[in-house]
Amino acid sequence: MRALTHRAVRAPLPLLPLVAPFALAAIVAIAGCKVGPNPKPLVLNDAAPASPTPAVFTPPELTDTERAGDATALSATAADETPDAAAPLDRWWTRFNDPKLDALVARAEAANASIAQALSNVRVAQAQLGLSEAALWPTIAAGAEYQRTKQNFSRLAAQGVDTDPFSVWAYGVAMSNWELDLWGRIRRLVEASESGLRASVDDLRAALVSVRSQTASTYLSLRTVEERLAVTEAAVANLRQTLALAEKKYNAGTTTKLDVNRAQANLDLEEAAIPQLRSALADAKGDLATLCGTSTADIEALLGARGTIPGAPDAIAVGIPAALLERRPDLRAANERYMAAVASIGAAEALHYPALNLGGNLYISSTEFSGLGDWSNRAYSFGPSLSLPLFTGGAIDSQILQAKATAEVAFNAWRGTLVRAVAEADVAIASLVLARDADARYEKATASAEDTYRLAKLQYDAGTTTLENLLDIQNQYYRAQDAEVQARGLAARSVVDLCRALGGGWEQDVPASGDASEESKSAVATSRAAEASRSPLVRERDEKAEKDEKTATGKTETANAPAQP
Repeated sequence: MRALTHRAVRAPLPLLPLVAPFALAAIVAIAGCKVGPNPKPLVLNDAAPASPTPAVFTPPELTDTERAGDATALSATAADETPDAAAPLDRWWTRFNDPKLDALVARAEAANASIAQALSNVRVAQAQLGLSEAALWPTIAAGAEYQRTKQNFSRLAAQGVDTDPFSVWAYGVAMSNWELDLWGRIRRLVEASESGLRASVDDLRAALVSVRSQTASTYLSLRTVEERLAVTEAAVANLRQTLALAEKKYNAGTTTKLDVNRAQANLDLEEAAIPQLRSALADAKGDLATLCGTSTADIEALLGARGTIPGAPDAIAVGIPAALLERRPDLRAANERYMAAVASIGAAEALHYPALNLGGNLYISSTEFSGLGDWSNRAYSFGPSLSLPLFTGGAIDSQILQAKATAEVAFNAWRGTLVRAVAEADVAIASLVLARDADARYEKATASAEDTYRLAKLQYDAGTTTLENLLDIQNQYYRAQDAEVQARGLAARSVVDLCRALGGGWEQDVPASGDASEESKSAVATSRAAEASRSPLVRERDEKAEKDEKTATGKTETANAPAQP
């Protein structure tokens, strides 16, 4: 029996060199696993129960027979302008061919607070990704210490043990508990951080799209108000002439006081609209100043004299609904946040499994400073530790449920963004078609009203019509002019709304590369707001580092320069 026991103890020992490689291979194989669902990008069909998206964006059919001519042509144009799902919308605002608009957009890109804040959030997400990736690697620190110790060993002192104060010198390196990512918990957190970084980049893209569209729309509104103001001031000038003519005829006894009063009332009503238009003009300038991060005086200096509404581009490539997933940055950001939430589920599920940690240290310690160079004074400890959660009071299950619910929230947020994006694109296309149709019809109406007013003015001067008839025709002409200007401005702004709904205009600044780090680097490097978005402390640190680098480079060049004869 003793021999059997002896053999049972000694037999496995020669197998240890063979077992160790297999154990290491098993750990490596397990480390390649990741528990939990794999994040996958959402697609259009995921918006169950039924996607309201049509196969191709088409404007509404105008059944009115009076609109059969121009409206049919406009609808056909909008429907045919879908040659490519990836049709470019880069720098769409330049298609208005207005240098002032281009300058305003450039200022907004460089100084808008929303863009700067979004860019700072990209930097925060970059740092968060770095923290997540750092957890994959061990943390090793070097250190040294000195202690002066006085111990109270009364019993030992009675036995003759020396209890005088002594010093301890030590230095070495230590590795804190390093978690071996057996079940992919840390890698899932890295995936979530990568998706969060992509979402922050898409938020920056969304800020670019929003600020540019707001700047363009506000500028077009400002030009519309300026033209309306010019039309109103011209109408006031004409009404004053009509009033003067009515007073002249009244003084001559060929008309009554009633005609004079009517002319005066029309003049007063028209003049009353001028303060309202000037107030709207001031509001538009203030909005532009806010968007561009500057003062109203600076905006006035940039705008210069009054201008006209720039002509809207005729062709806007709409594309198919699936292109929204590639163009709309808010959809892209919602998609990435959903993927980050799904990755977090795996990180939570991994907490149910055993955790393997490695830790240790190596140091040299001595009571004399000279002993720090003696290798025999070394000490070390190294080894793994395994922990398995047995009872957590349901905390881990609650974390998993919370992660799944967060993913569900993110999915519904994406689905709501998708439905809103499709609706916005449909509405923008319909609005553009109708606005162009209204603009064309108001242009015809204004031409007819102008010719009618010209004939009525000749008849009144000749005494063949009444002042009442002239004033009615005059009012129709001014109303038609004002409506035509508003329709032209609305048509231009509808183009801006369509470009915003399609999510275009960010591609040239933050191109999509498929790699979160590369996209974030491109965003930080190419954004006009990159300099303005840094805090003063960070800017001062970077400037100092750049200055020191230039100084060091200059000294190196001086040292390497050939000696002068």
